[in-house]
Formats: sequence, C-alpha cells, structure tokens
Amino acid sequence: MRGKREGSVLDFMSVCICILALAVVVTAYFYCSDLLLRKGQISQISRCYILKMETVGCLTEADKNRMLEELQAIGLQGIDLTGSTAAPVGYGDNVILRIRGKLRGRIWGEEHDLFRSVFTAREVPVEEMRMSTAKH
Repeated sequence: MRGKREGSVLDFMSVCICILALAVVVTAYFYCSDLLLRKGQISQISRCYILKMETVGCLTEADKNRMLEELQAIGLQGIDLTGSTAAPVGYGDNVILRIRGKLRGRIWGEEHDLFRSVFTAREVPVEEMRMSTAKH
C-alpha cells in the first residue's frame, strides 16, 4: 500500500503567487472603477446643466454655483468653466458647457518597477464638453 504523497513547497508557492496576483488585479479594478464612476457622475451633471442652458440660453450664476457645489462634492478640484456660454444667446444659437478639472485617485504608477509604482495617489485631468441649441 502506498503512503500519502507529501506536498511540495513549489505547489504551495505557486498557489500563493496566484492569490497575490489576483489580489493586485482586484484592487486595481476597484481603484479604476471608482475613477470611472466619478467621471460618469460628472457626465450626468453636465447633461443636466446643458439641458437647463438650452431653456435659459446660458449658464446662469445660480446654476453655475449649484453645479460647482455638485462637482466639488464628487471630488473634482481646480474646476475651470472657461469656454462655457455665460452670456444669454438667442433662440437657435449654440450653448456650450465646458468643464475641466482634476480628480484625485489612486492609479497604477508610471514607473515600470512594480514595488515603486503600485497605486500612487495622483490627480487625473478630466474634461467634459457639451454643446446644444438654445430653445427658449
């Protein structure tokens, strides 16, 4: 009768390496999906305010302040609205909403050395532009 086969250290090591690699991939997914989720929220906010701009003909000061509060709540920093339609335009003219800023998030580092580049906190530039026609 044969005895029990003894486990090999190499078998155990390969399992540990696979688990570690899977943990890194899952962590990277969650960090990246967080940034994508916040970018999606910025897109939704810009859509909401371009629809308001269609009916008014420009981005009013009250709407601008509310939009800035919403964007800051998401985590957008250094918000720049240069290029957005601030003065009222006539019926049928273009209204533009341009949002620029930076989202702070943890992403994979730029260096090729795995141990020095894993998930560094960095500011990611974001730009959202919407254009429509004034319908007031």
